[in-house]
Amino acid sequence: MLALWAADLITGDSVARAVLVAAIASTAFILFIGPRSVTANPRHSIGGHAVAVAAASLVDFFAEYVTGTQFTGDFSLLFGFYAALAVGLAMLLMALTDTEHAPAAGTALAIVAHGLDWELAVFLMTMVLLLAGVHALLKDRLHDFF
Repeated sequence: MLALWAADLITGDSVARAVLVAAIASTAFILFIGPRSVTANPRHSIGGHAVAVAAASLVDFFAEYVTGTQFTGDFSLLFGFYAALAVGLAMLLMALTDTEHAPAAGTALAIVAHGLDWELAVFLMTMVLLLAGVHALLKDRLHDFF
């Protein structure tokens, strides 16, 4: 609930907000339903989102400042191309840095859908850090359900 409220306050963009909250909720699912899974460790949960933010920021920067294309909120073929490029680049970089975290693909999509915005990136990373902190505090009391 807090993530939805804060995302609405910061982004105001319903599509980007929905994708961002889905990425955060998916991370929460992994951390608290499979707390001992590889993707639940901080390297993956925090690192995956950080890599996704960086990858999507590069794609967004290229799209808006190098080519002059502004596509935020425009669900055209061009938006689809840049969204796929950001998600694919994020996946590749996560694999190369051993920070694979599937929900972070949603982070890359949200950054592209909303546009490069440092407030959004800080909000997202703050939420992921909070989840990782709670996970670390409760890990000994949590059980793997998958």
